[in-house]
Amino acid sequence: MQTLKKLFDFYIQSSLHVGLAVFSLVYVTAFSNDVCKHITYPCCLLFGTILGYNFLKYFEVFRKGRFHSFKFYGFVAVSFLAILGFMFFFIRMIDAIKIQLIIGGIMVLVYPLLRKYGIVKMFWVSFVVAYLTAFIFIHALPTFKGNVALEFIKRFVFLSALMIPFEIYDSSTDVLTTNTFPQKFGIPKTKIFGYILLVVFLLLSAYTNNYKHFFADALTTVLLSFFIYFSNADRNKYYTSFWAESVPIFWLGLLLLFQ
Repeated sequence: MQTLKKLFDFYIQSSLHVGLAVFSLVYVTAFSNDVCKHITYPCCLLFGTILGYNFLKYFEVFRKGRFHSFKFYGFVAVSFLAILGFMFFFIRMIDAIKIQLIIGGIMVLVYPLLRKYGIVKMFWVSFVVAYLTAFIFIHALPTFKGNVALEFIKRFVFLSALMIPFEIYDSSTDVLTTNTFPQKFGIPKTKIFGYILLVVFLLLSAYTNNYKHFFADALTTVLLSFFIYFSNADRNKYYTSFWAESVPIFWLGLLLLFQ
């Protein structure tokens, strides 16, 4: 049992789970809009996410050489394999997407500079992930007939709502000068803001999607609303790092089910 728990913790801490969530969001974009479901871009983003998150989380540890344990050597190995996977798929994409991915990478590197600006940080994460999982993907597809800006806004709104449980969970450990949403407005008002975001997302979904895709969006919204409702600063770490981050995977599963 302890071995399984260690493997599970390694799966989360090495950013494999968040990588799978971002991978799922790209396919959510594809299935929601009935566009190309080519594997190259989603896989590139999967490996890029693992690499980016590990860089942000463990840069100081690696820089100072404080990874003298099997776990941290494992993170190094995963990150190295992620570099290889990212480059393998990156070189197979057209130049326009490569340039936009590089821009996305620069946006990720800006994140540490924004950590002390809590509310800005939250919206910045939503903006970057929406840019990577929606804007770049459909902007490069000549077959896409919808409104690229509207799809980006939908994803940004949804991701901002998804950030709420993380913001609440971190509110007890973030320094007060961070000015996160829960610190500035309190947890109840933060949750209300999350519900408002979900209502906006549903309205946009009803406007742009067919009934099958809207139904999948609605069920995902209900699930996320429960995560927001039951969020608090004392929750188990797996509440956000595994369960809340699984929402995009659940969303993709629903879209596949309703195909």
